[in-house]
Amino acid sequence: MENNKIPTVTVSQVNRLVSNIIGNEKRFKDLSVKGEISDFTRHYKTGHLYFTLCDENSKLKAVMWASNANKLNFSPENGKSVVCRGFLTVYEPSGVYQINVVSMEPEGSGEQAKELFELVQKLDKEGLFKQKREIPKFPKKIAVITSQGGAALQDIINITRRRCPTVKLLVIPATVQGVNAASSIVAAFGVAEKSGADTIIFGRGGGSSDDLSAFNDEAVARAIFRSKIPTISAVGHETDTTIADLTADLRAPTPSAAAELATPDLQEVMRKFEALLNGIEYRVKSKISLCEAALNEKSRLINALSPKNKIAEKSRAAEVLFERITQSVHRKIMLCESTLERQISVISALSPLEVLKRGYSITEKDGKAVMKSSELNVGDKVEIRLGSGFASAEITETRE
Repeated sequence: MENNKIPTVTVSQVNRLVSNIIGNEKRFKDLSVKGEISDFTRHYKTGHLYFTLCDENSKLKAVMWASNANKLNFSPENGKSVVCRGFLTVYEPSGVYQINVVSMEPEGSGEQAKELFELVQKLDKEGLFKQKREIPKFPKKIAVITSQGGAALQDIINITRRRCPTVKLLVIPATVQGVNAASSIVAAFGVAEKSGADTIIFGRGGGSSDDLSAFNDEAVARAIFRSKIPTISAVGHETDTTIADLTADLRAPTPSAAAELATPDLQEVMRKFEALLNGIEYRVKSKISLCEAALNEKSRLINALSPKNKIAEKSRAAEVLFERITQSVHRKIMLCESTLERQISVISALSPLEVLKRGYSITEKDGKAVMKSSELNVGDKVEIRLGSGFASAEITETRE
């Protein structure tokens, strides 16, 4: 019997053979694998993702290059169930086969997207996205529905104080993320409806799609639509559009932008008023110049027609004409002055100093206005700005 000698190959040759077999198999060139992430690592320099997909019985190594990882709209992490699409490869130096992930999404997100699309179609058919009311130009009170300690609230406060310090902000705290977020937002709208506000700003800072899920809730959309007060959506994300954005009367890309859309810039109002005043003055002067020119022309004609009997007649006519012109000019000036006084009254009413004259005061600590009793401690020295003058005081007690 002849002995068949089995050829001897290197480890590299074996791994290369396995790599070729896997690489040429059509079933391995495009497949989707679902599993739970473990051993997750993001390379701090390259941005590549390295992790393992697990189920109850097996594990599969996975890699996702930075060019694909940068397109993810969620943050992968250990313990999260995902669906990965890609192709199988063999890493020949270690002899390990793995899935080269091209795209990845949380398990069930496809069904969620379908449900969201169907909800958008349903609400659009009912007309919830067609209600677009005008936002008041000079609001007295704005209700803000957002997280109490979020950066979004501070942005709105800062912008409002800078643009229109006379407007009152009513903060209605709400949970904007998590299981109870939708019901919390709906309840906050109920409070806002009874607040006497002119405008409602609602939203939060940016976040992932999961973080923003409350603003895709049907109950929230219907609460926005039912609101009798015009609404501005201030969810801090520019790439994704939520159902709340579609339902609101106006959408702002950020909370800061919402504050700008909701309030007038008083400095700009003053500049426009001054321009209007200058325009009135110019028109009055032009009118007077035209009248003077007409009078001069009449005088010239009178002098040209020199018979004494016509001179007296023309003189009387000229005097009557002059009187009419003068009365017309006076009426025009009085009308302009009346308009000016009304504009000044509006500006004065918006002035913080006028608010102080009505009996209000501003309490300052270390040169800053005190907004809440929690900012004060017993024994603190404070300065009280009154309608006329200042007073110093010491805090003996604070209450909520």
